[in-house]
Amino acid sequence: MKKYKFLAVLMSAMLTASALASCTSAPAASASDLGLLTDGVLKIGCEISYPPFEIFDDDGTTAIGLDIDLGKAIARELGVTTQLENTAWDGIFAGLDINKYDCVISAVTINAERRGIMDLSDPYIENWQAIVVKKGHAPVTSVEGLDGLSVGYQDATTSDEYLADLIDTNVISCQVSEYDKVLNCFDDLRLDRLDAVLADSTVADGYVAREPDVFEITWIQSSEPGAEAETFGIGVKKGNDKLLNAINAALRKLEESGELDTIRQNWLE
Repeated sequence: MKKYKFLAVLMSAMLTASALASCTSAPAASASDLGLLTDGVLKIGCEISYPPFEIFDDDGTTAIGLDIDLGKAIARELGVTTQLENTAWDGIFAGLDINKYDCVISAVTINAERRGIMDLSDPYIENWQAIVVKKGHAPVTSVEGLDGLSVGYQDATTSDEYLADLIDTNVISCQVSEYDKVLNCFDDLRLDRLDAVLADSTVADGYVAREPDVFEITWIQSSEPGAEAETFGIGVKKGNDKLLNAINAALRKLEESGELDTIRQNWLE
């Protein structure tokens, strides 16, 4: 399912939140072999309101998205089933630490701070920060252009960190609006309650593709000299080397077979 279809279900997705389960046909593997909490099951923490990585399908209960497909493919390689735990973003890493799930597959940016609280897999995607405005409004063609504007972002994300750094270093001064879910940022931008949204480029691309007459990307971090892309990885509990090594091995197999590239293309192109 391409992003043009799945983004059409954004409104129904906002109304639904529950823990979900999906399964594969692979034979079960033991918990001790893979460092899992439960025999034969890879429990995955994710926030199912972050398209194109996690979103609910038209039925309002079935989770779909890039990370959902990736989780299923990794579970198949490990010989286990999957169980999705829909978790609010602001508590998702704490849930990993107290064994609510085995891993977090939810557009987790790899950085030093997160490496301090969990182990992270090899990267599976690149991402940049991007500015989105309502089409027809004055374009914001640089981060300095956010000065004096009302800017929305999702709490506890790298967009939050990036904007906070701009403000703390006096690059800009702006009115900030913090949201629990990225969906709500774009809703308020659509309703002219915000001047701009700062978000992951992978997310911004999807919204613009879905509503090209409403939104436009006017700046992307990759345009800055010397800018380095963010990368996303899979989080596991600190010290769980068995599971980390198994996930990395599965990612390598998916990369070598071309399946990982197919998953990325299906949701991002």
